[in-house]
Amino acid sequence: MSSATTARAKKSKLTRIELSALPRKPQGCPEEATRSWARLVSAHTSVAGLFTTLNDLRAAQDDPRGAISELHRDQARAAIVFTAAGIDACLRTLLRDALPTLLSADGPAHGAFTRHFYATRLKGELSAATKKAVVDLDPRSALIDLYVEDLAGSSVQGWKDLARCRDALGLDGSTVEDNALKTHQDFFDARHEVVHELDLVDPSGKGSRGRRHRDITAVASQCDRALQLLHAFITPTAKAVRNIHRAPSAKR
Repeated sequence: MSSATTARAKKSKLTRIELSALPRKPQGCPEEATRSWARLVSAHTSVAGLFTTLNDLRAAQDDPRGAISELHRDQARAAIVFTAAGIDACLRTLLRDALPTLLSADGPAHGAFTRHFYATRLKGELSAATKKAVVDLDPRSALIDLYVEDLAGSSVQGWKDLARCRDALGLDGSTVEDNALKTHQDFFDARHEVVHELDLVDPSGKGSRGRRHRDITAVASQCDRALQLLHAFITPTAKAVRNIHRAPSAKR
């Protein structure tokens, strides 16, 4: 997986901070993965734009290699928020669009779906939401909607949420193994600090209320790796969906 790259600008002698390019769109990308891919491209463009603005702000300084100001770090903080929003949008869209097809065939995705409902919503007294889904005019779709809410909630909060999304989609591979996903926890920790604490060292107001130091190069690397990770979710999901469509028993 690529990490954020830096390039020397000849005139300013500034080490520019840039995201690595996204891999190609999945070959023969099915409809079930198209919207998620579009959201990934949009998120990547937005985050890349923030770092371009950051580079331009620094280049405009009398000494481009001087101290990093809070204004510059706020651009990096914004990149964390935009990246997190991209993760939420991509994964929720991928789950909603791809699960109906993935769950139409026997396989790891269907197994995860069954285990989840037996372990949570079908265990003990049924919740009102579960009962409503069961008697819905389209109970399958209603249950999938509940499943997506259980998996992603309002936002993806950490590597364990990524792992649940991975299992729901029936994915495997080294880039989505637990140990690989755990390496992204620092990004989610940073997201929490920025979004919920305004990056204050002591958000309670007691003691020091200074803002956390953010190394902009490290932030760029975190954002870059997180965006590249989404490709590891979308591409194999697209392939799995294509395989189901091509199966002899697939409904046309």
